[in-house]
Amino acid sequence: MPTEVSVKLIEPKVDPVRQYDASTPLTTLNGPLAAADASAAVTARPPITSRAGWGANEDLPETASYGTKVKAVFVHPSGGTNDYSCADSPAMVKGIQAYHMTDPDHMWNDIGFNFLVDKCGTIFEGRAGGVDRPVTGFHTPGFNTDSVGVALLGDMGSGKPTPAALESFARLAAWKLSPYGGDPQGTVVMTATAYNGKYEAGEQVTLPVIAAARDAMPASSPDENLAAKVPGVRSYAASPAPSSAIATADYNRDGVTDLAAGTPQSLVDTRTGAGAITVVPGSTSGPNAAAELVISQNSTGVPGSAEAGDAFGTDSAYGDLNADGYADLVIGAPGEDDTSGHTDNGYVVALYGPGLDTGIGYNLGTADLVSGARLGDAVTVGDFNSDGKADIFAIAPGTPTSWWVYDSGTATAASGRLLTSTTGTVTHPDATSGDFDENGYADVAITYLAPDGTGRVMLFKGSATGLQTNGLLGASGGRTIASGDINGDGLTDIVVGQPYTAECGAHAGGQVTAFYGSTSGITTTGATTLHQDSTGVPGAAEAGDAMGTAVSVGDYDLDGHADVLTGLPNEDITRDSVARTNAGATLLLPGSPTGLTGTGTLAINQDTTDISGDTEAGDRFGSAVTLTDLRGTAQADLAIGAEGENTGDGTVLQIDTDATGVIYTSGLYYGPGTLSLPAASHIGQALAP
Repeated sequence: MPTEVSVKLIEPKVDPVRQYDASTPLTTLNGPLAAADASAAVTARPPITSRAGWGANEDLPETASYGTKVKAVFVHPSGGTNDYSCADSPAMVKGIQAYHMTDPDHMWNDIGFNFLVDKCGTIFEGRAGGVDRPVTGFHTPGFNTDSVGVALLGDMGSGKPTPAALESFARLAAWKLSPYGGDPQGTVVMTATAYNGKYEAGEQVTLPVIAAARDAMPASSPDENLAAKVPGVRSYAASPAPSSAIATADYNRDGVTDLAAGTPQSLVDTRTGAGAITVVPGSTSGPNAAAELVISQNSTGVPGSAEAGDAFGTDSAYGDLNADGYADLVIGAPGEDDTSGHTDNGYVVALYGPGLDTGIGYNLGTADLVSGARLGDAVTVGDFNSDGKADIFAIAPGTPTSWWVYDSGTATAASGRLLTSTTGTVTHPDATSGDFDENGYADVAITYLAPDGTGRVMLFKGSATGLQTNGLLGASGGRTIASGDINGDGLTDIVVGQPYTAECGAHAGGQVTAFYGSTSGITTTGATTLHQDSTGVPGAAEAGDAMGTAVSVGDYDLDGHADVLTGLPNEDITRDSVARTNAGATLLLPGSPTGLTGTGTLAINQDTTDISGDTEAGDRFGSAVTLTDLRGTAQADLAIGAEGENTGDGTVLQIDTDATGVIYTSGLYYGPGTLSLPAASHIGQALAP
């Protein structure tokens, strides 16, 4: 063994509980520190995991030092692996701190970076001294003073920064610059304080205000894929977007998205169809059913009480309504009767993380209370006015149909703001939210069947004054809708599920249609429609298959193009020469630079090789789907509902993904026993996110 080789052993394991409270003053070892010029800040502070949250070593040999302002923000790759779960990020940050404090080449008395961001977009407080102060770090030699150093966890040479990491970095940079009037798209002249291999001490250098570390110093580790994304970060940071709420579905902030399974038909005590929703926390090894939360209107802290036919859990959505960094859960109960004697008037409940045991209920406006309104048949969440708090959008499809928004800053328990209404009753409404025009405000797209049975798509536009109506899209709608960046252009697109021909002229057996975002919003230009007779799509289109009954959008292969998972719950599957009617199936359709494509589509059902279980008549596999990261890897995993399994008990199958693709052998079911629900709950009828 060479004598110059040494080994340092670091035990970075910590309790990964996140600690973030926007109402508590930030402190250092020397007490409270006020932000310089904080009154000038116009950009909302993003959620930040404190040093206590990642278990920082606070036995520091010296106190922090400060500059006078923040002139520039430098982003570095931390190096190391990209193959980690975000549940392990606190331990990784602690390991970096230990390295910076003990390695002979560093010995920086603390972690060198001011902030660190993982691939799921979680921001960690780095060097001590107060996140709202211009703390001098050790990150960019020669330019440490009056700057902020941010590390993105992972390798940015062979690997790529995730959209979530880049978005959080942009929000962080905008927040740190705003008290000092820094222009995210501008330049700044800085004087090098020491020779760093690129610039001499005393040399004046013009640098981008938001810069890759390589702009100011020789790259210490490969960062070409990160540097290439910095121009887009500058544009994002200069828009209203950094002030908006960060999208999250992690209610306990452990770094992993949590699945919510709505069972609106389930029995609560003796009340038939009262409904419930079961939250299954994610973990690095899959769903943590042992930590499940079964929530009904009889649960502690939930507004209202369980009554027969409430249908609590018909639809749900996650979002951070109070800007505390924890995901909150919004739940629709369209069968709720109000206290004025109106039946099925409907109700929307918001439950706040991390406990999901306190919340608020929302009704229609007092003048709009009518029987059969069914508020909450569809809900979605987004920051429509970019004030840092997510808002609620809800549909009441009864007579007259109305669309409602509940602004987090102003809404009360009694009522929200009526956007518009229409004569007659619509059916099968669904809603999704995203920034379709990249203007920094979340928008909404909905689909429904109009009173004449025709599918429609309606758009609503976010603005500084909140959500506004934007009219109908000039194309057929359907029954389900989801959103994501399918073509990788930075604009959010939508996918509409169109399962039946009579409603939208759908292909026999159903179809999905992708409509793409533009600077003017969702457009019909270049729309893509795929069905089972499309090139590359497995199977054959048959009347009644109902492709598009469920749709979800997520990037399962991390190629930068979101993919689409869709359910065909009425697909017949033949095994051993026996046709299993309505056994059900799903299709995983790839995204690409040109949009949704059939090439490379994966067909998945309960007879797929390496998936446990068998197809059975009436299972309706694909009744609900979600394509989202459920293990903290940043890659979207699959969760597929089969509401007819075991004569209506229902089940959900989760399948993991990794760098090789879909891991069919990882399939794990959870049914009534696993989720502590009664029989005939139709688990798999509704899933979120």
